[in-house]
Formats: sequence, C-alpha cells, structure tokens
Amino acid sequence: MIGFGGNGTHPCRGGAPIKIGDWKIRELGDAAEISAVVDGFRLWYQVPRSQAVSRSADPFVAAALLPAMLQGERLEAAPGLTVSPLLLENLGALQEIHHCWNPLFKVIPVEAAMSPAGPLGGGAMTFFSGGVDSTYTFLKRQEELTHLVFIQGFDFFWNANGSGAFSADDIADLSLLAFRLTRPGNALSGYLRESLSKETLRALSDYRSSGTPSARLEVGLAREIEAIIAGPPVWEARRFAGIRLRPETKDLLKENPRGEGLYRLNRLLLEDAYPLEIARRDDSIYRAALERNARFAQSHGKALIPVSTNHYAFGYRYNLSRNLTHGSALASIALLLGFPRAYVPAAYSYGQLVPLGSHPLTDPLWSTESVRIIHEGAEARRFDKVAKIAGNGSALANLRVCFDDMNRNCGKCAKCLRTMIPLKLLGVSAAPFPPLPPLREIRKMRIENDIEMVFFKENFDPGSETADRALFRALKACMGRYERLRLLRDFDKIIH
Repeated sequence: MIGFGGNGTHPCRGGAPIKIGDWKIRELGDAAEISAVVDGFRLWYQVPRSQAVSRSADPFVAAALLPAMLQGERLEAAPGLTVSPLLLENLGALQEIHHCWNPLFKVIPVEAAMSPAGPLGGGAMTFFSGGVDSTYTFLKRQEELTHLVFIQGFDFFWNANGSGAFSADDIADLSLLAFRLTRPGNALSGYLRESLSKETLRALSDYRSSGTPSARLEVGLAREIEAIIAGPPVWEARRFAGIRLRPETKDLLKENPRGEGLYRLNRLLLEDAYPLEIARRDDSIYRAALERNARFAQSHGKALIPVSTNHYAFGYRYNLSRNLTHGSALASIALLLGFPRAYVPAAYSYGQLVPLGSHPLTDPLWSTESVRIIHEGAEARRFDKVAKIAGNGSALANLRVCFDDMNRNCGKCAKCLRTMIPLKLLGVSAAPFPPLPPLREIRKMRIENDIEMVFFKENFDPGSETADRALFRALKACMGRYERLRLLRDFDKIIH
C-alpha cells in the first residue's frame, strides 16, 4: 500500500479511515451500473451497457477526496482496487490547493495499491448540458470531439429506479433538508418539524453540528417522511404560500383525491416544495432533455453518452455544495469513461477566477496516464460565449440555461436573464427565450453575489454593436443597488 501524506503540518484526526470498497458492476437492462461503497454510502454511476468503463478505484477516489479532507481522515482503497500512480501523485497538489483555499480541508494520506491506468479506447469527450459553457466548448472543439456526455443526477437528482415507500435513496440533499427542518423558514417546514419525532430532530441537530453523516439518521428520517406522505392531506393553502407547483400536482389537487391518489399527491407536494432536497421519481423531464441533446449530437455527427449517478446525494451528505464538488464529480465520470481527452467546460473566464471545485489549476490534476482532463473555455467571458453561440443556428436553438427546467427557458431566473440580456444587446431575435421582462422589472432584479455582478458588468461590452441605452440604464440601477447593499454590509461588519 502506497499513499500520499502531507508534510506533517496538517495531520488528520487519526480516527476511522474513509474506505472505498465493494466495487461492483451489474447489468440493468440496457445500462451497466458501476458502484462502490464509500464511507458507508453506495455511490453509483449508470452508463450504456456497451460503454467501456474503468475498473479501477480512480473515479471513486476523485469523488471521495474532498469529503475525506473535510472529515480530516485518511482515504483508503480496499485491497484489489488500484489507483493510477499519476493521479495518486497529483492528489498531493490537489490537496495543497484546496487546503490553501479553505483550511477546513485537511491534507490527508491516501492509501491504495498502484497500477497505471490503461487506455479504454480513442476519441475525445466533453461534458454537455446544452447550456452556454458546454455549448461554447462544443463549438470550439467540434472537429476533434467524438462524444458528448450528458449527466443525470448532478444538477438535479431523480430516483427513477425507486418504487414503493419513501426511502433514504429519495433524499437528494441531506444537509439542506436538515437545515430546513431544524430551522423552519416557512409554514410547511414548520409543519414537518412538528411531525418528526424528538429522536429524529435530535439526530438532525447533531448532524448539522458535526457534519458527520449517519445512515441511521437517513433511514429514520425517510421512515418518518413516508409516514407523513401516507397520512392525512399535507395540502393547506397557507402552508404552500409562495411554493411553485407542477401542472400535474395542480391537476391532482383539483381532484381532491383519497387513498392511493392522496398518497401520490402528498408525495408530489413535498417534491415540489423541496426540489433540491427530495428526489423525484418521475424522470420524464430528464428523458426529454436527453432526447433533445441526443438529436443535437447526432446532427453534428457525435455520439451522446447518458450518465446517471447519485453523486449529488453523496456530496451533499457532507454539506459540500455543488460549487465545491463540481470539478471532482466531473473528473470521476471522465475517469470512469476513460477517453484520452476529456474537456470540462469553464464557468468563468481567467479574469473572473475564484476558488471553485472546477478550476484551471485543479481540473488537470485529476488526469491519469491515459486520461487527460482539460479545463476548457476560460479565455472567453460569458458575453463572448453567447456571441459565438448566437452565430450558430442549431446551437442557439438547442440552448437551455434555466434553473427551473431542463427543457425550456423560463425567462425569469438569474441564468435566463444573464443570457437573454447579451442576446438582446447583440440583436439576436431567434433564441429560444421568452421576451425580455419590462425594464422596470430589470431595474428591480436582485443580484445575488459578486459572481452574478461580474456577469452583469460584462453586458457593458465595448464590442457590442447594438447599444440599448434604456436597458443599460436599467442594468446600472440594478447594479448600483447591489453596490449600495454591499457597502452597507461591509460597514455593518466594521462597526460590529
């Protein structure tokens, strides 16, 4: 067993290691499921059965590194599971970077038998969702790309294989669900809290304090949520004030169902109220997006590989956000598929870089002897990417960026607006978006953080040929309000 350890400055706690073991591959109809038990959690990936996959521990080491660093425990691969020597060497630099960014991540030993990663085939892949970043990377690297990889279970998690009672597998984000149940911010969360046992509430509180996940907590919480779903009607207008319901939920609600219909309604209501925390059983939205992106890939002579995973639920057990696990999650899939070149579309340009899970410093360090992982597109700002996409009719028609729906652009969320505004300034009218909201609504838009502010500032691009002075004034008013609020927050910090 050979592993990487720190320089002694940041020792791990010396408790039980986080282990990777019980590696399995099994057939599920037309799919193959590759899984391993990581820290007591069965982490899985499902790919087309015809797809070649790595049989090493590399994908699971990539997924488990940040949780192990956060816990301050050594990471071990079970006997019989090997790790690429190059990856094992690079884990040292990866850990040093993450520790410098956030000292809560400790430098830990990683122990595993080594074996060089062999090639699985030829070609080049890129991750592809149909959004701005992935579409830009596709257009830039179109000539060399052979495959596009579309993931289910990263942005949102559907437990499409689930059936019967609500189970621990239906909990997509344990940490966020624990927060909302222990500190209710609306009437529904308050109602659910009152319905839980004292033992479960105490376990939720302990979990939030320690950050250590518990299989017993997940099973117990799932059992009590199942009892709520199987109980009396959850619906009350007051409880669901401000909660957006799906059309099918609204239709079923009108029927005032009983029995099995009531059970289904209660389940749909909780899914709608907690879209990030509770997995949906109906994956029709994902299937429609998969078909759309497959048609796009085929029209350009590329193959689309669908990959499903429960990595979303795994990372959130440790209160690790998508921004933190983005790079390691994509790396784990790239290592599983084993293409010689794997492109990770950049979210931000070199001039906007901040510490994030996917970053030009860290993404290449997940590479092995046979898989080169490349952080692609950081030379372009979002405005530049939108301009390039606008020049390609099929790419523009397939563009989907919405926070709320994988198959349509709502025109109201932040991602839609930060795409629609550049399109408006570029004079593009054929994009798959609704009309831009009235200027009075844009003036009132809330900018959430500094990164969103960067995207807004990009709209004042000197190369934009279509100047819309009224729109610029509305954007300036919106940005000015954000700057004033940030100034007040900073002042508040100083005086307190």
